[in-house]
Amino acid sequence: MFNLLTWARDLLGTRELLNQLEERDAKISDLESKIYDLTRYGNPTYDADHMRLWNKNVSFMRDPLFRKAYNIGINSDHGLGIPGAIDIHIEYRIAVCCWAAWHCRQLAGDFVECGTNTGIMSLAICDYIDFNATKKNFYLFDTYEGIPLEQITEAESHALQQNAAYRDCFDIAKKNFSPYPRANLVKGKVPDTLSVPDIDKVCYLMIDMNIAAPERAALEFFWDKIVPGGIVLFDDYGWAGYEAQKEAHDKFAMTKGLQIFNLPTSQGMLIKPPK
Repeated sequence: MFNLLTWARDLLGTRELLNQLEERDAKISDLESKIYDLTRYGNPTYDADHMRLWNKNVSFMRDPLFRKAYNIGINSDHGLGIPGAIDIHIEYRIAVCCWAAWHCRQLAGDFVECGTNTGIMSLAICDYIDFNATKKNFYLFDTYEGIPLEQITEAESHALQQNAAYRDCFDIAKKNFSPYPRANLVKGKVPDTLSVPDIDKVCYLMIDMNIAAPERAALEFFWDKIVPGGIVLFDDYGWAGYEAQKEAHDKFAMTKGLQIFNLPTSQGMLIKPPK
């Protein structure tokens, strides 16, 4: 007699086995690729965050100022990546953020980050540019408990998987930013919270909320507040699977006669031109 329960269990077991085989094949393929590259090119100068580089100057990795800032950010109790692994090796992305912040430090206006979590990037920035000395404000928008499910579209299934890595981290973030009196944590859902603080001018805007709707809303809200020369960074802009965000931001940039630059780190960069 056909047993539906037994059949279902066998099917699940088969799928699990297939998933394991696919993961094994992917690891083998990656290892073969690394061996081939090592044989042909030698050791890469940078190999992390899905980016492998050869014959590039990465001296910033050895800069004491950067290393100190990076370590402060990466040790923010973020809980991301492989369980138990603190360093998720996003040095190049953090370096881009620090460079942009250093540039924006010279401009009028405040700093804004939409999508903070425990503060990996923004804490690194605060240390790198000696944020307290700037007399600027840093507005840090986040739910501090993950991505709102009602904002996730069918095309953004990656966000559902990412949510598993997020937890209530408001108290952690509050503690992390306690050395910076002018760091303002704004808890809640974007765009609902955008008008809560009275922000006049913005010189630096980081957008990293993993889905299109709140990101586009934040860009539209802050654009007129951004000073000439101000920089907007999009953390997910060039990643495969995040096309909804890229499309939304590209459409906005086109309305302003501008283009977003897709960095090799998969970040996007938009600089506001002079009026």
